[in-house]
Amino acid sequence: MEDFKNEKERSETLLKLFPDIFQKYPQSISQQQAAEICQVSVQTIREWEKSGDLPFVPMIDRLLHYHQIRLYDLLTCLYIKECLHDPESFYMKQLRRFYTHKYKNHSDMLLIKDVAVITGFGKTTIVNWMNNGRLKGYNKGRIYRIPKIYLIDFVCGSYYRKIIRKSKIQKADMQSFLEELRKFKD
Repeated sequence: MEDFKNEKERSETLLKLFPDIFQKYPQSISQQQAAEICQVSVQTIREWEKSGDLPFVPMIDRLLHYHQIRLYDLLTCLYIKECLHDPESFYMKQLRRFYTHKYKNHSDMLLIKDVAVITGFGKTTIVNWMNNGRLKGYNKGRIYRIPKIYLIDFVCGSYYRKIIRKSKIQKADMQSFLEELRKFKD
């Protein structure tokens, strides 16, 4: 994984983030235990396995077929899904660079309608993000202004990346970023 230089660093980071889980569960767990740890359904765990996001080993015990999952692999998957990347990691630096480059032609101070066009989300949603403190900006009466740097901070943040109902623009941006990242690594 791009956030870790080696297995030792991965182990240390995961141990710091999830100490209770390491104490409670064995090194190899079932799909049911994985679902319990991640607070998702077993079906979601199966989908993660099927998509390749979560490595597993198929096991057969006489007539019983099940999947064995390494706890480290599950927690690494959870680390990615929960967007727990270190802000100084390679991944986050590249993501910030991607959005800075993408927004370079926009003015330094944006209006709600500009942010709506850029992100693909509605004006009401953007105002709600601002009112909830998720997206920083300024308002004078009913006129909201968002500095471009605040928008870049927001789109690189975990809240924006974890939105379940992503806009078409957000999906396209993430696809472009991942393709760019793959080319950069090759």
